[in-house]
Amino acid sequence: MLNNVNNGIALLLNMPSLKLLKPATMLAGLLAIYLPIHTSLAFNDKANNENEYSIYLIRHAEKKTDKTNPDLTRCGHSRARQYAMDFNDVSFNAIYSSDYKRTVNTAKPVAESKELAITHYDPRQLKTFSEQLIKQEQTALVVGHSNTTAVLAGMLSGQELSEFSESEYDRIYRVEIKGGQSILTLTRQEFTCPLEHRKD
Repeated sequence: MLNNVNNGIALLLNMPSLKLLKPATMLAGLLAIYLPIHTSLAFNDKANNENEYSIYLIRHAEKKTDKTNPDLTRCGHSRARQYAMDFNDVSFNAIYSSDYKRTVNTAKPVAESKELAITHYDPRQLKTFSEQLIKQEQTALVVGHSNTTAVLAGMLSGQELSEFSESEYDRIYRVEIKGGQSILTLTRQEFTCPLEHRKD
């Protein structure tokens, strides 16, 4: 099914309804692909038209390091709450998270603000999960990991993307699908951890 999706990458320059996001960073190594420029595209998916939806993919926020299944740090919880504000104008139909404290608690503020349950997925079965997301044709948020988020975004858009650094927490991938064509965009969340939370 994924083979039928034509792909491209868009560079977001102005996103008025999501003011806290920095201008997009173009994905390295993909310059040969057609690059449509969207100068007024915003994260606003309140109306899902037939065969038109977006899948947003983020990594979990900052995590503790002293446990097998670590929770978020206080900075991480603050970032997760910021995501709820960032996605205020997006009408999600579903929210997905791998079954770990750090991913579930990153998704939780968004899920609560949208009054949606969090559905778990297996990050070791990305191909199957990507096919499920395409088949469902729903605007969704997927919370994953540094070694799964970009890879899944690539699968959804027909690209080959690799994992990114574990020091990065601010990437937001959006795969916008309209009538069988996909546009992949990458933006970065602008977030500064409050001083009182940095001792965690």
